[in-house]
Amino acid sequence: MRSRFDALGKNVLRDTLTRVGAADTEVEVIASSQTMDVWYVPDPARADVRAELGLLGELAAEPCQFEPFHDTPGPGELRGCVRKQLHWHHELERRAGGDVPFQRLCLLSSGRPATVLDAFGFQPDSGRPGLYRTAPGWRVDLVVISELPRTRETLLLRLLGAGAVLRDAIRELTALPEDAWERSIALPWLVRLRFELPPEASARAALDPEEEEIVTEVQQWFEQLKQSLRDEARKEALQEGMKEGIKEGIKEGIKEGIKEGQIGTRAKQFEKKLGRPLAEAERSVLAERFDRLGPDRLDDVLLELPADALAAWLADPAAR
Repeated sequence: MRSRFDALGKNVLRDTLTRVGAADTEVEVIASSQTMDVWYVPDPARADVRAELGLLGELAAEPCQFEPFHDTPGPGELRGCVRKQLHWHHELERRAGGDVPFQRLCLLSSGRPATVLDAFGFQPDSGRPGLYRTAPGWRVDLVVISELPRTRETLLLRLLGAGAVLRDAIRELTALPEDAWERSIALPWLVRLRFELPPEASARAALDPEEEEIVTEVQQWFEQLKQSLRDEARKEALQEGMKEGIKEGIKEGIKEGIKEGQIGTRAKQFEKKLGRPLAEAERSVLAERFDRLGPDRLDDVLLELPADALAAWLADPAAR
């Protein structure tokens, strides 16, 4: 991948497509020692979920090689992707021992690659703004992210864009309800961007201004979200603590009640992130780590880890 934003796009794309099929990144094309950014095979049983993905769901209706480009690709990049498409089809037929349908190739470009569109005869799809297709036999589609309509069904695709398109998509994402499935997929990868901004001013000076601006904005948003989460936890903990203290009728009851309220609030937040109730063993782990690691560490883990990694963190006795 060519930049941190290409990595963001690849990971968001893979995790979104995993909701509706099998999707892998960096799939090696044996014949050419190259890798596809995302290789995807749909799950027929999840067609109803795929319908939620809008344009991406339509593109994901059949096996497809996805190649996202944060920088607008030129003819050489397109040829390289087609080369991988042809080699991969050859490898699939070798594995199958016979003919297999020729798989689709979809390029996702942040901007409009005018030279590529003209030179390779792409034509706009009249029903889908931003989608261009070649002659059917080539099985190549190209999506211009900057031309997509600003709707929720295009939101995750627009996170693969650049400049103002990407910034607007990030703001729309953070404005969604907390239980929105798009947030659970994209926010962990956005949070990771903040760790990639060098702390030294001299190192940051070498960055692309767009990269620094977006990563800085993500970092500011993350800190605001974490503070909001802590404020909410403190408020709920105080309320729960006072109730518990009154019930017990002693000062120690208030102190213990506040602690139980803090743990209970975080347990609810963990359950919301995981999409399921915590097991009793997991609640015990959460209480033990609240005492040993402190509430700040629990907040960091909750915000930074995706659901599967969060479950693994709870299950790992050596996790910190």
